Amino acid sequence: MDDISWILSQNFWVIRLYDVPNFIVCTLLVVVGCRVVNVPRMAELALLAHCFLPFFLNGALFPFSYMPDALKYWRELNAIRSGGLGILEALNAGNVKRAAAFFSVMPLPLAVTPLSIGFYNTFLYSSLFVWLYGKGVFTHFSMWFYLLYPSLALNAGMGLRDTLILLFMVVAVQWCREGRWLIMWLPLGLLFMIKFQNFFILAPVLIIYTIFSVRHLGISIGKGIVTLGVGLVAVASAAPFALPLVNKFRVAMFLEDGGERGDVELLTGPADLVSEGATSSLYFLLKPFPWEATSVFQLIQSFESLVVAILLVLVVRQAWRRLPKKLVFWGLFIVFAMSIYGLVVFNYGTAARYRYPFIVIFVLFVCADCHVRRLFKPIFVPKKQLEHGIPS
Repeated sequence: MDDISWILSQNFWVIRLYDVPNFIVCTLLVVVGCRVVNVPRMAELALLAHCFLPFFLNGALFPFSYMPDALKYWRELNAIRSGGLGILEALNAGNVKRAAAFFSVMPLPLAVTPLSIGFYNTFLYSSLFVWLYGKGVFTHFSMWFYLLYPSLALNAGMGLRDTLILLFMVVAVQWCREGRWLIMWLPLGLLFMIKFQNFFILAPVLIIYTIFSVRHLGISIGKGIVTLGVGLVAVASAAPFALPLVNKFRVAMFLEDGGERGDVELLTGPADLVSEGATSSLYFLLKPFPWEATSVFQLIQSFESLVVAILLVLVVRQAWRRLPKKLVFWGLFIVFAMSIYGLVVFNYGTAARYRYPFIVIFVLFVCADCHVRRLFKPIFVPKKQLEHGIPS
């Protein structure tokens, strides 16, 4: 009997008992970290609630077979920790082994069951929250968006590499905002090792952020239009080289989702590449539409996409009123990211996984750079706050 068969043969509660030490480590991190950086009590309780999520997601709400890649990360992590696979060997291998290598050096004691990686991701999610709070990145709205965004919570509690990807991307952006342009290439390099597509989306954006000194000046509408125009010309010019690669990924993703090769529409020229990228950007952000949902879970995803889109519009409205020059940059970022993935991703679940790191980054740093603290004025302001003139 192999490892996974032995684990799955155990009682539902026995499987979870093996991960109690990991749960304790995560809760200790939350309690101590929140005390160190003075996180509000309600936010701390929300983080503690996240620590329970792996118990209810992996092998419960979702069977272990729902995301087969999660089992791969778990097996490779155990191979590294048992000495069957060297960490340097793993780092020189494919994406799965590299991600497992990063998981293997984390300070969690056990990975007995496939749901263990969910706690590793919860540890990363909580650590990132504490780090961002200590850096003063959060506003009232962005903090609660981070804590309550369903796609982020779901992926942070599952056994995939997506939380690692989010961590590297957010740290790189924050260090760029701080002007630490040399050290920001460390998380970008780690990102390249496990998700090269996101590297090639984020790295050019941060280079533009640096060249135009966005952290100080932002980008005027004129510069934004010029940047967009240059980007479109660059895309059209690169079409002879980019089209075969884009079509390759379109076919691969379509077939992986169960489609037939003859049903996927291939892009044939620069005009196709530009027009499809422009139209697919908004669709990628919103899909699936309610009438496209074929299951209850997809219907929930559709509702989430609609709510998030409304929140993004409200964030953009507030940011435009405050610091439009900085909003222009982050607008170019989200359009660029959604367009790239919109060209090649067809599956609704995959779209939700791939877009959420970009949405999180957009909300975090638009709110931070444009001082979007709340979307609406509070109905009730505590008397003490009025007496001391504390802004809401």
